[in-house]
Amino acid sequence: MESLFVSLEKEVFRGNVLDITYGNQGIIYKANKYYDNFIDVNYLENEPSKSCDNEGYYDSCIVFFTLNKIKTHRQKLKLFDNIYRLMKNNGYVYIWDVEKEPLKTLQKNIRVSLPDKSMKNFQINLLNLFTDNTSSKIMEGLKNYFDIVEAVSSNGTFRIVGRKKGC
Repeated sequence: MESLFVSLEKEVFRGNVLDITYGNQGIIYKANKYYDNFIDVNYLENEPSKSCDNEGYYDSCIVFFTLNKIKTHRQKLKLFDNIYRLMKNNGYVYIWDVEKEPLKTLQKNIRVSLPDKSMKNFQINLLNLFTDNTSSKIMEGLKNYFDIVEAVSSNGTFRIVGRKKGC
């Protein structure tokens, strides 16, 4: 199985951080704690309700290899809407994920390098032929809520940074 490498060694997230990372919890927390022992990192385990108390609370939102687990584009749009509501006006969303085109399967080992030089490893197995998890499709939906600040695609992974619209 092919391995993909992602470096979080120099990533610094400021303020209140929302971590939307299903199955890989602890990676973003550990990366943030290296630079700031007092950082507030919260995890989104269930979809926030429409009357969420944390609306406008977060400075940063990290979606780390999670979108590939969401099957439909409509569900991804709903997640982007929820993230938008939870972000402060000057908030940023950071997305890392794998490029997965429709009518293809994907199996990869992901190796993540953290600021303390330790490594975290996990696997991604995407066998649904209908799922479209390409960076272009993700940006298409994200642009409804965020201005794209940065988009980089390399070796089968992508990183997108967006700033909340309406700021």
